[in-house]
Amino acid sequence: MISTVRLRVLREVADCGSFTSAAKNLHLVPSAVSHHISKLESELDTQLLVRGSRGLRLTSAGKKLVEYAERILALLDEAEAEVREISRGSTQRLSLGFFISAGLSLVPTALSEFMAAHPSAQLSIVPGQPDELLPQVVNAELDAAIIFGGAASPDSSLSAAYPLLEFRELQRDAHFLAIPPSYHHAGSGPVHLEDLADASWIATRGTETDSGIVDRLCAAAGFTPRVVCRTDYFDVALGMVAADLGFAIVPGMSLALSSVGPRNRVRLAPLVTPWPSSRSILLASLRGSENPLVPVIGDHLSRTAERLKAETDRLEARLTSQLGGRAE
Repeated sequence: MISTVRLRVLREVADCGSFTSAAKNLHLVPSAVSHHISKLESELDTQLLVRGSRGLRLTSAGKKLVEYAERILALLDEAEAEVREISRGSTQRLSLGFFISAGLSLVPTALSEFMAAHPSAQLSIVPGQPDELLPQVVNAELDAAIIFGGAASPDSSLSAAYPLLEFRELQRDAHFLAIPPSYHHAGSGPVHLEDLADASWIATRGTETDSGIVDRLCAAAGFTPRVVCRTDYFDVALGMVAADLGFAIVPGMSLALSSVGPRNRVRLAPLVTPWPSSRSILLASLRGSENPLVPVIGDHLSRTAERLKAETDRLEARLTSQLGGRAE
């Protein structure tokens, strides 16, 4: 096997054009440099250098070996630097996936604070749905992903489906009923979902394993919703509601600390049904992840989620007070 020490010597000789200059740069004596080159030529059974009128020059074989030496030595230097970073617990790279509505407030707020505390971190963020992001975490394409789960013990079902992952709950996210401007409810009490069986709905697309919150809650209320539009973007859903195209069920995270324009024309009502209507916001990562930034970003996300939850709680309390009850 070719010695990396001799590769470094050959590269230096090629750069300097003489044994003497190369020896000076490498803190060796010229005879040691000459010895390394001779051993390298002997191991490869080929001539790498020839003397010319202007000093040493590389043969064709020597030029090719120097090309490889540049790539090999650069890769070794990079590997050494990264291993040293890991040994110091200072890995500065983090790839994070997130679902769309988390990008309205949770992700940008938490990442802004994270980058202020870790300005040298190299961050990569990827939007997507949970069923797209979780396999990427399993395959180590992402260090972690912010996802949402169902209402009842979401982490247990996810742990069964993804045994290599661990899930950290960041927040319980309440849902709200978005009411179009033209809807006039008789009385001042709450709006019951069963009273909206004939209404039009704006719903999420759902996944292969999750039909979506509108479909689930309406089914629990005894009817199949008439869906006029399916979108995973809640600002789009609110725009549709504002245009009187139907009702929607939106998570508090998409409302808290956001400035979605259509909210000005959309009425909101708290949502409580026999079927749990909140969702769990989770951070998924590989069990035993060695990236020290994973728990760090988890802490930033948890603190941001607490502030968002406080905003959502205040919104729910205000709406409940205005309605004189709750939407059931």
